[in-house]
Amino acid sequence: MTQKPNTSKPIIVQKYGGSSLANPGMIQKVARNIVAKKEEDYDLVVVVSAMGKTTDHFIDLAHQVSPNPDRREMDMLLSVGERVSISLLAMAINATGKGHAVSYTGSQVGIITDDNHTQAQILEVKGHRLRQALEQGKIVIVAGFQGVSVNKEITTLGRGGSDTTAVALAAALNAEACEIMSDVDGIYTADPNKIPTAKRIERLDFDQALALASSGAQVLHKTAVEFARQHNVKLSLGSSFTGEIGTIVTDESMAKGFVTGVVVDNDLDIIRAEMENEDGAKLVHTLSRERLHCKVWQFAGGRAVIGVSKADAETVSNILQKSVKIRRESDFSILTLIGTGVGIGSPPAEKFFAILEKRFKFDAVASDEFYLKILIKNEETAQAAAAVHDAFF
Repeated sequence: MTQKPNTSKPIIVQKYGGSSLANPGMIQKVARNIVAKKEEDYDLVVVVSAMGKTTDHFIDLAHQVSPNPDRREMDMLLSVGERVSISLLAMAINATGKGHAVSYTGSQVGIITDDNHTQAQILEVKGHRLRQALEQGKIVIVAGFQGVSVNKEITTLGRGGSDTTAVALAAALNAEACEIMSDVDGIYTADPNKIPTAKRIERLDFDQALALASSGAQVLHKTAVEFARQHNVKLSLGSSFTGEIGTIVTDESMAKGFVTGVVVDNDLDIIRAEMENEDGAKLVHTLSRERLHCKVWQFAGGRAVIGVSKADAETVSNILQKSVKIRRESDFSILTLIGTGVGIGSPPAEKFFAILEKRFKFDAVASDEFYLKILIKNEETAQAAAAVHDAFF
């Protein structure tokens, strides 16, 4: 239930990712930006991720001591990184002498989740301590990516879960906006580090933002966009270095045929298998129960092509190997065209395939109203993405 604190000031929820907090100097820079935002007469809740590559380091440590780490213990380990970030950022803000910050873990502010370790879903945000701190004029720093289950166990929300934490808090507080701050100053038509001609998108709707997040764009997390759309939370994306907002995500639908961007997902393993129809149905149920997301799923004539993240590939392979023979490949990427009305049979789709068919080979194809995806060899991905982007933008 939405409950705004007893304060006349508008509330802004900000989220800072690990790359923005990678070292003490960067933490101090973020602290100054937060204080400047506070001085604009806002009440602030700031959600942070673990510093730099801390989470990756913890995952590597876990696999050094166990080939298959227990998921409960993984949550205990992974939740530590955000605790370091919140305490250091609160110290940095307080050291400016211009604001009073207090840090809380996910469990301390009452982020209640289900009991699915490492992939938990938020069920409720109690937020009593958070609201009390805001009423006292404090800047509240909250550990992203984590909560406490209905069984009082520490849980984590999966990769990108800090975005989801921020959106959930914004919804619970009826905040004016949720600002996702990172080292990129908004959403672009492609990865500007790989395609220099990429253009920043000033405005897009929830459907297109969800398609971008689902296709591998790194600036937004899929679950966070779904949560924002469900609770109508205004999302803004901006630079953690300058504090400027570059892209706004709203509920205003874009015109049909509007193309938003081109996304490449290299975090992919392909698993090929031959199986009966009933085995395919059982597999879909199993993967859904385990919350293993399939980026590509095609099943026809007894042959399955399954694309999953590299992190999930071992788990999916182990499930499949119990009943069928598989072949696993790591040399494919997914190239996605995002927009409104871009599915097979649309003018954008005609243009998309006209660009690709003469120069590139591709495997599986998938589409709906908001995306058009192909499976393509890694060595051709960069050139294909650049060709598609040049043609549309």
